[in-house]
This record gives sequence, structure tokens and C-alpha cells, in this order.
Amino acid sequence: MDYYSLKMRASQQIGEGDQKREQHISGAERIVSREAVEAVCSAMARRALTHSKGDPDFINIKIEKVCEKDIQILKALPVTRVDVDSWQQGLSKAFELIDQAAELKDFRKKLPDLLRETFPMRGAMLYDIATGERLEPDHNRGVRATYMDALRSSDVDSQKNHFNEAIVLATKVANAPGMVAELCISDDPEYVTGYVASKELGYVRIMKMKEVGGENGGRIFLFDSRKATAEECIEYLQKNKVLVDTQL
Repeated sequence: MDYYSLKMRASQQIGEGDQKREQHISGAERIVSREAVEAVCSAMARRALTHSKGDPDFINIKIEKVCEKDIQILKALPVTRVDVDSWQQGLSKAFELIDQAAELKDFRKKLPDLLRETFPMRGAMLYDIATGERLEPDHNRGVRATYMDALRSSDVDSQKNHFNEAIVLATKVANAPGMVAELCISDDPEYVTGYVASKELGYVRIMKMKEVGGENGGRIFLFDSRKATAEECIEYLQKNKVLVDTQL
């Protein structure tokens, strides 16, 4: 059976003159059967056009054939839910978990500044815990995990399901060569939940990590160059095709 990779990206131009820049509005990633392509593309377009961050100036939907033999099946990370009273408490819990995963003394102190650096980026920061260096080829764009979906998924709803999409992405990222952990906060204004994920921690869903209405969100991939090369990690994140079994 052949599948199709569908990718949607929507953006708008903000600012004037030399200050003009592209602002990300919405994105989506699916791997579906031939029969579902038309319906899913339509749902992706609706999602881009109805996003709370505004009207896009540009919508791109890319369709690419994928052979079944090239797809890796992964078991979804186990999920833990953490309830907190405030976004400050949620961030503190996330930093604590990342500090434990990185196994570096006082690394937690660096995390707020690193996270702020990701706010304007389209993708994730790839941070090497062995050297303290950022390894994204383009620091403005960052690194994006692509070619992934849930196994047996038939959802064509135009509304984003943050949790379902996050568990798929987090599972793929956790299996990348040299990956230590991931920290994520959504940039959707109405969605305040974030997560920390790794093979050891599983998917730790922290229910409040920012204020309602806040558009600042970011993603950090913590990587260890003593375990793999950055090229191997980025190749896996950006090119390996993955379906995640969320029903195991």
C-alpha cells in the first residue's frame, strides 16, 4: 500500500520596510492513504484559514508519495499528566525534568534564556549538551521534525488536536540518534499545555506552561554529540518516515 505525506504551512507578513518579516500562523503534518488525500488537504486549508493567530498571506500544501516499506512503526511514549496551579509552577517543573534528563550541574539556570531564543523560530533549537553549542544549520529556521502521523489515523477534522499531534511528534523525536530530551510550549494563544519528553521520561504533559493569550512558544531538542552526529540526528528528524502506534 502506498501512502502520501501531506504538509501544510501558513504564514503572514508583519512589519514594514526593513522590519518586514514572516510570522508563522499554522502548520500540520500527516501521512495518509490515497483515498484520504483530498479530504485531509481540504481540512488543512480550513485550519490555516481559521487559526486564532490571524489570516495567512501564504498557504502551502505539499503532497508527496511515500512507500509503505520506507515507513517505521514506533510505539507511542507512555503518558504522564502533571497538574499545576500556575504557569510559573509548570515551567519550573519542566525545567526540573530537563535538568534531570541532561544530567548537567546547574543546567536549569540556562533553560529560560534558551527557551526565549526559540520564540521567533519556525522550528526547534538543537542544543548540544556536550559542548553547549546550538547545532541548527539555520538558527532562524531551526530544525523541524517531519514525515510522521499516528498509525491507523483517519481524522480529517480541520481543528488541531494538540495532544494527538504532540505525542506523535514527541515519539519520533525521542527515537532520533543522540536525542536526550525535548521541551515544548505551543505558540497557539489559547493552548497553555506543554510537555517534556524522552525515552526515559516518556511524554510528561504539563497542563499549564504559559498565560492564556500568550503567543510565545518554543521547542528545544536536547542532543548529545557523544552519542551521534548532528547530521545523523537531523537526517532522522527531517527525512525518516514514521507512524506512531498510539493504541498499544
